[in-house]
Amino acid sequence: MGSEPPLPSIWGRAAGDPEFREALIDDPLRALASVGDTGVTAEQVRQLDEMDVEERREIVTEVIRRVTLGHVRDRWGDRFWTPDEPGPMPGASDG
Repeated sequence: MGSEPPLPSIWGRAAGDPEFREALIDDPLRALASVGDTGVTAEQVRQLDEMDVEERREIVTEVIRRVTLGHVRDRWGDRFWTPDEPGPMPGASDG
């Protein structure tokens, strides 16, 4: 018998699916009901449901920032830039 692959986490799904991310911010219960199996705990659902829209936007934005930085750091290490350095990321243009 093969093992079941793990369910995608709520945060992994939010990072990879902009439509789900916005739906999660607007109405977390409806967003979760629409995607089927997702690795989310009852506590996470309760916490998201008790937040107002701006609180959810802040937490989701922070999680996405951390996921993105984690992927960048995993791929490139700290050779070029760390989020703690002041100023723009090297290679970023001003417009």
